[in-house]
Amino acid sequence: RLTRPEASNALDMSFWRGFGPAVAALDRTGEIHALVISGEGRNFCAGMDISVFSSGAILPAETSAQRQAFHQAVRDLQDALTALEKARFPVIAAVHGVALGGGFQVALGADIRYAAPGTRFSVMEIKWGLVPDMAGTQLMRHLAREDIVRELSYTGRIFPAEEALDYGLVTRIVDDPYAQAMETAGEIAGKNPDAIRGN
Repeated sequence: RLTRPEASNALDMSFWRGFGPAVAALDRTGEIHALVISGEGRNFCAGMDISVFSSGAILPAETSAQRQAFHQAVRDLQDALTALEKARFPVIAAVHGVALGGGFQVALGADIRYAAPGTRFSVMEIKWGLVPDMAGTQLMRHLAREDIVRELSYTGRIFPAEEALDYGLVTRIVDDPYAQAMETAGEIAGKNPDAIRGN
C-alpha cells in the first residue's frame, strides 16, 4: 500500500529506491502467491513527488560523479517496475482517485488493474518535458493501440477510467477496487502456484 496520503501518495526517491528491492525480497521467499498494490487516502498516486526534481536526483549534471548519481537514480526508477515484471507472482493494482505520471506507470506494471468509477489517469511526464521511461510506454504498447499510446504520451491529457477501459489500460471498473483485488488475489492464491507462474 502506498502510504503518503497527505501527498496523494506521490512517489519520492525513498519509494523508488525501496520498492524494487521489497518486491524482489517478497519474490525470493517463494511464499507469495499474489501481490495487491493500492493507495491510502483519496488517491492511488499523484505521480512523482516534486522533491525528486528539486533535490536534483534525476537532473543531468556536469561532473562524472554527478552523472553517475543521475544514472543510478534513473536505474532506481526503472528497477522498481522491472521488479514487478520479474516477480513470479501476479500483481494486481487497485486504483482509485488519480493515477498520474509515475503512479500510472506503477499501475501499468501490474498484471491486472481494477479501477473505481471516476478514477482519472494521465501520462503526465510530457508536462515536465520528460518521457515515461520507467517502462510506461512499453507497457502501454502491449495493452493499447500505438496511436492511442502516442496521443496520450504527447498530450499528457487526463482521461477517465471508462476511456482507460476502452483502451485496454484497465481490466475492469468496480465500485471497490481494493475489495475486488483482494478477492481475486485470494482466488489466485488457491490455485497451483507453478501453473500460475507458467501462464
